[in-house]
Amino acid sequence: MSHRIATYAILSLLPLSSLADGSPWLPIPHSGTVNLSYVFQTADEFYRAAQKSSTPAGGQDIDQHTLWLNVNYGLSEEVALDLKMGYAKSEYVVDPPRSFDESLNGLSDSSIGLTWRLVDEDISEIGLPSVAVRAAWIVAGDYETGSIHSIGDGANGVEGSLIVGKIFAERVALSGELGYRQRSQDVPNDVFFNLGAYFIVTPKLTGSLEYKLNNAVSGLDIGAPGFSPARFPELKEESEIIGVGVSYNATNTLNLGLNLATVIDGRNTNDTNAIGLSVAYAFDLY
Repeated sequence: MSHRIATYAILSLLPLSSLADGSPWLPIPHSGTVNLSYVFQTADEFYRAAQKSSTPAGGQDIDQHTLWLNVNYGLSEEVALDLKMGYAKSEYVVDPPRSFDESLNGLSDSSIGLTWRLVDEDISEIGLPSVAVRAAWIVAGDYETGSIHSIGDGANGVEGSLIVGKIFAERVALSGELGYRQRSQDVPNDVFFNLGAYFIVTPKLTGSLEYKLNNAVSGLDIGAPGFSPARFPELKEESEIIGVGVSYNATNTLNLGLNLATVIDGRNTNDTNAIGLSVAYAFDLY
């Protein structure tokens, strides 16, 4: 059962950012998944420091459309490779027009990571959970920065995390990830935490719940002394996100997913709601 969880747990919730989540359940060696997904994000409020208010220019919507490609591949029993890349378009149309470009587009930040499983719950003689560590390289996209609707912070970086997960009665799985992210271009470093629960409703239907926390360890506040739009990437950005998802195994190799997520608290970030649709294909190179 754990390899089946591994195939679709990684598809359960589409994150709002380009940064991939880790999973303690790895694909079978020489097999993996290719996931193509579309995410729509919208916000008419944002957090100015910790105070939530309407977006500038009277609460106009900030919308972003992103097409993501995720690939996960099992290199061995203990090691897996993951790749995430995408293309996004962000729109913030105000009247009268402001000094920024109302429509931005470009390649999103990409990531490539390696996960090394230290403990496999399937073969643990004392009932330990699966335990893994993940390291990833982040590559900045080619979009413009310096406005409230920028696609990202425009910085390269690295991240590392510890991931723990356990499957209960072949019906429920829980996983948690704690990590640290460091980036260039004066973008503050982040501590992040992801918690997920996955439910096998039927052999074809899987549901998920997820909580995400991302806290910058330093940085500016919007409106603080020294702040200007050009310094948006330097903000002390914090967010708490909850999400739900459902995925359906149309065939043994084809999975369809629907995911919803919303920001429930934050600092210097948009109060975003998101919906995602995904199609995933499981492959085997034996």
